[in-house]
Amino acid sequence: MRLLSLGLGKKGCRIVGLLNRNGERINDINLFKCYAIHRELPFLSAIDLPESNKFTAWLDDEAARSVINTIFSRNEFFEASLLITELMDDYGFNFALRIGEELMSLSEDPVMILAILPYLEVGSNYEEIRRRLKLLNESSHFLILFEDRENLDRMILNSMNMMALVGEIDLKKKISGEVVIDTSDVFNSLMKKGLSSVGFSSTEIKKSFLDKLAFWREEEPAKRKSDRMVKLLRRAIEENLSARCDLSTAKSVLVLFEGDPGNITMDGMFSCLTLVNQKFPRIELRYGDYPVPGSRNLKAMILFSGMTGFKY
Repeated sequence: MRLLSLGLGKKGCRIVGLLNRNGERINDINLFKCYAIHRELPFLSAIDLPESNKFTAWLDDEAARSVINTIFSRNEFFEASLLITELMDDYGFNFALRIGEELMSLSEDPVMILAILPYLEVGSNYEEIRRRLKLLNESSHFLILFEDRENLDRMILNSMNMMALVGEIDLKKKISGEVVIDTSDVFNSLMKKGLSSVGFSSTEIKKSFLDKLAFWREEEPAKRKSDRMVKLLRRAIEENLSARCDLSTAKSVLVLFEGDPGNITMDGMFSCLTLVNQKFPRIELRYGDYPVPGSRNLKAMILFSGMTGFKY
């Protein structure tokens, strides 16, 4: 999935710089088309992007329209827009409202906003947080939340890379997953009303020297592979959510796995779906995987959507 990725405000600009450097590439093409927007030129100069992809803009409708017109004039291909901003950054927040409305008026492509929340704790200004989230919801099709924690950059990079891989075909690998999904599955999983949060987990699958010798290696038991997938998904749900939303209010969920095809099994996938159904009965469920032959890492991502509040 090719994403027009706009960083708005200081943290938003920093994140698109990260996606520009480390975003997933398929057939040597970065899946993230990155641009940074801020009013301070010295700050923009430090962002790792081509100068032509940086915009110094004042906070008004005309500036938002000018930025979008310039980007669209380059005739780049993308399937959705991803606006990244810190919720309590006044410049980034207000520019996201204007850019989101402008994009929705010009194109039918989905507009997603990735909002970075302050760390949620007793004493947080929830009234103002809810007010701003409501406005962002109205200026986009989908709203994905990340809390500002120590591993924020890594969490965003891992989650967005997995999401962007959906629907992509690497011509060099010539292999498909156990369950092939496309971009429509992502957008059908995201709810236009409510909040979305991502769970992510990964593990390195270590092999001994003898394992690497084909004539010594025995096939790893299927149950062990299945148990590993379930353990990964459980950890993503219980220990590593991008934002601590109330999962009991979720309306839909998307489960994704990425790794070597030999480590992703249908039995494991069905066991994971059973886990989700047991924890969240009657939830709308989609699932799939992205094969990476030879990968030493197995990754799991779960996207919850349609939630109505926080739980921490």
